[in-house]
Amino acid sequence: MVAIAYTITALQGLKIKQLGQQKYINRLQELGRSVQRHSNFWIGQYGLLWIAAMEIWADLAQQLMRTKCNKLPFFQRGQRAMMLMQSTF
Repeated sequence: MVAIAYTITALQGLKIKQLGQQKYINRLQELGRSVQRHSNFWIGQYGLLWIAAMEIWADLAQQLMRTKCNKLPFFQRGQRAMMLMQSTF
């Protein structure tokens, strides 16, 4: 059972990478680092947590978007990324 859950989460992390939305979950690159920082499993796991947190805090996020109109394009990119990641789960 654990192996199946691990495999599914790792595949979801791979899908997130393929969609190009990994940058919303972790740093893509660090200076001086030759080895990838996070595995596909880690990306899938934290992608799921990011989506769950956004569902819990959706009202607060909407209020923030209304008060910071100059940041709206950034909020919209984040919402699009969340929508794409939700499609992988």
